[in-house]
This record gives sequence, structure tokens and C-alpha cells, in this order.
Amino acid sequence: MPLLVAACLVTLCARAHVPDAPVQLEPIEVRGSADPGATPAASAGQIDRPELDAHASQRAGDLLELIPGFITTQHSGEGKANQYFARGFNLDHGTDFAVSIDGVPLNLSSHGHGQGYLDLNFLIPELVAGYDYRKGSYSLRDGDFVTAGSAELRWVDDTPTLLQVSVGEYGERRGLVAGSRRGAGGTLTMGADYSVNDGPWALPMDQRSARGLLRYVRESAEAGSSLSLSAYDNRWTASDQIPGRAVADGRLDRFGFVDPTSGGDTHRYMLSASHWQNTADAQWSATAYAVDYRLQLFSNFTYFLDDAVNGDQFEQFDARRYYGARIDRRQPLTLLGRDAALVAGVDTRFDRIGDVGLYRSAARTRLETVRRDAIDDWRLGGFAGLELSASPWLQVIAGTRLDRYAYDVRSRSGLPDRSGDELQWSPKLSLILGPWAATQFYVNAGRGFHSNDARGDDGSEGFDPLAAARGAEFGLRSTALPDLELALALWTLQLDSELVYVGDAGQTEPNNASRRRGAELALRYHPFEWLGFDADWTVTRTRLDDAAGADRVPNAIPRAGRAAVGVRVTPALQLGVQVRHFDGAPLIEDGSVSARDSTRADLLLRWAATPKLDLRIELLNAFDADDADIEYFYESRLAGEAAPVADRHFHPALPRLLRATVRATF
Repeated sequence: MPLLVAACLVTLCARAHVPDAPVQLEPIEVRGSADPGATPAASAGQIDRPELDAHASQRAGDLLELIPGFITTQHSGEGKANQYFARGFNLDHGTDFAVSIDGVPLNLSSHGHGQGYLDLNFLIPELVAGYDYRKGSYSLRDGDFVTAGSAELRWVDDTPTLLQVSVGEYGERRGLVAGSRRGAGGTLTMGADYSVNDGPWALPMDQRSARGLLRYVRESAEAGSSLSLSAYDNRWTASDQIPGRAVADGRLDRFGFVDPTSGGDTHRYMLSASHWQNTADAQWSATAYAVDYRLQLFSNFTYFLDDAVNGDQFEQFDARRYYGARIDRRQPLTLLGRDAALVAGVDTRFDRIGDVGLYRSAARTRLETVRRDAIDDWRLGGFAGLELSASPWLQVIAGTRLDRYAYDVRSRSGLPDRSGDELQWSPKLSLILGPWAATQFYVNAGRGFHSNDARGDDGSEGFDPLAAARGAEFGLRSTALPDLELALALWTLQLDSELVYVGDAGQTEPNNASRRRGAELALRYHPFEWLGFDADWTVTRTRLDDAAGADRVPNAIPRAGRAAVGVRVTPALQLGVQVRHFDGAPLIEDGSVSARDSTRADLLLRWAATPKLDLRIELLNAFDADDADIEYFYESRLAGEAAPVADRHFHPALPRLLRATVRATF
């Protein structure tokens, strides 16, 4: 922690965007809601656009790191979904944390690479207005994949016309053009960016990525509607995780590679429409969407362990279209003389996975089909609840969800076809007490779940399509001290036994039930108009049930924190530092091997040179820490090795990287 304290000099100061008039950045902002009663749980919050502007980031997915205790990393090429960690979960690529944007769910079930696969690389960060986040499974709105929590992202409704160019080390180049036009009673926003990146790797990443957004919004005080179309294409070469022994003896550079043909390509095209309306006696909203998605991914994590001639490369393929809709309604009423409201909603989603497969390959050429399937995957869920102001100091939110999950797996590789369905009942309760002395208390409890990969149904009785989670939380939010906002949460979570489908192997693996409990502390301190500070620290204990001597969950991070300090030097210049730290997690179940701690400091400078021109300079990993983004422990074999070797395998964190961004607004 010394570095965490010593390095605090950058984020909050840059929390502003350049206004159209005087050359002055907006006041320093910090994370979270200033109103202690604005959220239904102590661990819930909101991130807005100025806070995203103040966040120095390596990748688009890093915008979620403003959630206390949430970590994003990468173990392959930058076109692949991030690896996520939160609340004692190795979320892999998203299994236990649900993310949506303007009502469109982004997690992909029965995915070629992993259940709940969550790829945020399609985002244009400058066109994200912000997001609401929630921990645990206490919200009636949350269904599948919400055990650790959820985040609801929002596109911007309008933006100034802007031209932006970014240049960074290691061949990083990016250009963005965006703007809004008003007419016909609404606002049309358009944006497009294109980026290339080789990275610091001995094998250039050769990433080529294009993103676009077209969004029309029309609203009044009583009603509003939107229509959004986004497009994303990406291709890249990957340097996957490498064995520590080969770096230690000089066979590989720290940024080296084993298989030069790993990598992939992907696309995502999304169309969504929404409408909301406030009537005299109710508020309601509706959203519908359609998504076309494809991923072709080549990986090699064990090198020549299974095939000494061709190597162990494998291809994962996923091509699908999915469609869905959601309707929510809130009707205020009076109950026993107190203000209350009935809330209800229904959502449905259908995934037509036309082709999902796993193949053994060499140099991106298919050698053998491990399995290939077509899957229909359907979800239908509904909720009903009551919001009641039971007294001046007590608010109650109580209700339940009922979800149905059904699947139909049709094998294209000679395996038995499978189909099935399951219901999940999820009661939820939240109590909000106070405020007393500018402090609000929260008690939350609820049941949630995540679905398992439909291909995990191998005919055995042990397969469970839905794995339930039961959680509870006690917390507080306070503004009792001048200029200080504080949030504290103590929580516990139990996850049922489940079967896990391992996409890299094309088979299922059993897993015990698990128990997690932890504490989260977040604060923001703004003593002067020119100075701001925020920090969070989370501690988690994760254990498997009925696994004496081998009860650790690999990659379940026990402690994580983030701190940021910002100083507005002049009205046009802001400086800051943000520091992220997480402790090493156990890499195997008996806890005998653990990952190393990781600490990264990022510097950020924002200068409004003129009313229409600003400069942003980021120095990422400022102290050039040679940490790992992620580590694993397993057996592999390199060419020339006579036998498999159990070893640490790691993907290095990016080295110190300087990036400059110039933005002109019109």
C-alpha cells in the first residue's frame, strides 16, 4: 500500500469536459452519488460522463473499473473479451456479472469461448454517457448472470461535433469523428472510430478495429423514444499467456510468444429501439433489440502437450443472432395512508446460435472437429414488487422474479441432441433506514442465478441449467462529515453446486458449492474546489464447500483497491494520478501456489488550450511495473521438452505507455 498512497496525484482533476465557452475545465468530480438515499443498496452507484473522462484507461473495458473492487485484465489479444474479477469471483469473461447498454444485454450464453462471454471492445468510450451499477442479486430488474452484480450502460443522447486523434507508443493510433444534429423534434448522433495497434509484443498484434454508432433520440417531459444502430469489426494476432520457465531461462522474452498464429476476428451489429412515457397515474418503458454476432478465435495455451507434431492450437467459433424485448411499469399509489408504488416488468430473449464449435487446428487450419452444435436458447422472465414508504425513516422494496430458461442443442458432430428447461424463483428484499445525521442504512437480501452452458447437458442427472445464488448485505452511506462521502458494505453470498462447461476443452467439469463474504469501503473527499480525492478498498474471503484441503477458488482475488487524487492547477489545466492494486490470488485449490500482487499507477493531464481545442496526455503504468495481468498454474510442454511441466503461465501487464489525444470541437 505505500505506492497506493504515494502515487495519489491524477484522476479527479481531469473529471471534466471542455465547455464551448471559456477556456476552463469543469470542477473536480468524484465517483458515486452524492445523495446517500439515491440508491437501494450501499454497494450500488452511478458513474457519469465527467468521471469517465477523468479515468485514464488502457482498454474500453476499463471503464468498469470505476466500480469499487472491479478489476479488468487481458490474457490474450486485445480483440478478445477482457478477464473480469469482482466480489471474490474470477468472472472469466463475464459469467457472473451482467452488463447491458440501453437495455440490450451483452453477455452471451452457450458461447464458443465461455458462458456469459462479455466483450466490451465494441464501445466507443467517448459516446458512453455513464452507467448504473449494482452489486449482489437484490434488484428485481436483474435476471440471468447477476450473482456478483450488474451494470447498465447508456449511450449519449447528444454530443458536440468533435474530431479526435490519439497517438500512443507501440504503434497505437486512433481516430474518432462524432457529432449531433437537431431537427424534426429530435437529436441525431453519429460517431465512428478506427484504431490500429501493434502493442509491445515481440509478435506485433496487428489489430485493426472499426466502430460506429448512429442514434436518434426524441423526448419531451412526458415521453421519449430512441433508435440506435451500432457496428463493430475487429481482427488481431494474439500473444497468449506464456510459461514462466521459458522467460526465466531466456528462451522467451517477457513479451514473447509460442504460437505465432493465435488471434481472431469478430463483429457485433446491434439495432435497438426504446420508448418511455409518464402518464397521469403510471410510468412505463419498453425496449426491443436485435443483434448479429460472430467470433472466430484461435488459441494455444499448452503448446505441444497433447500433439507433439501439430501443436495444441484450437479454434472456437460462434455465430448467432439474438432478439429480445423488455417492458417495465411503475404505478404510484397510496397504501395504508403511506406513499407506495407497484412495480412490474417482463423481459424475453431468444438466441438462435446457428453455429458454435470447437476444433483442433494448426496455423489457423482446422484438423479435427471436437464438437459442433446449433443451439436455440430462450429466456422469459418477469417480476413484480412493492415500493413502500412505511415511515419517515423506513422504505421497503420487496418482490420476486420468476425466470424460465429453455434450450435445444442439435449436434452437428455425432453427439446426442439435448433439450431441457428450468424455472428459477428469486425473491428480493431491500430496507432503507434513515437518514439520521446525514447517514442512511441499507439491508438487502435476494436470490439470483446464472445459467449454465446448454452443451453441459450430457444426459447425467447432475446437470443443472440454472445455478442459484443467495446473498445478503448490510451497509451505509454517509455525508455526515463536511466534504466527505462514505459508503460501507458487508456482504455474503452462497452459490449452488453446478456443472461448468469448459469451452477450451469441449467438456463439463463439476464444481462444488461456494461461499463468499467480504467488506467494501468507498470514500470521496473534496475539501477544496481545486482538490479532490477518492478511494475504495475491498476484502473478500472465498471458499469451496466440502473440499477440505482444496477449498480455494483459483483466481479469486482476496483484496483490491483503487485511489485517485486530482488537482486543478489553473482553470484550464488539471493533473492527477490514479492507482489500482490487487493482491495475488490462489492459482490452485490447495492454495500452495498464488499469483503475485499487482499495482499500477496511471498519470493523466488535461489541458483546455482554447475553447475548441483540448489536449489529453496519459502515462499508463507510469512506474513500468513488470506485473502480470493474469497468472495461471497448469501443465504445458514446449517444443523440445521431453515431458509436461507444471508451471506458472502469465500474460504480462502492458509496460509504461505514453498516449496523447487531441480533440477539436465545433
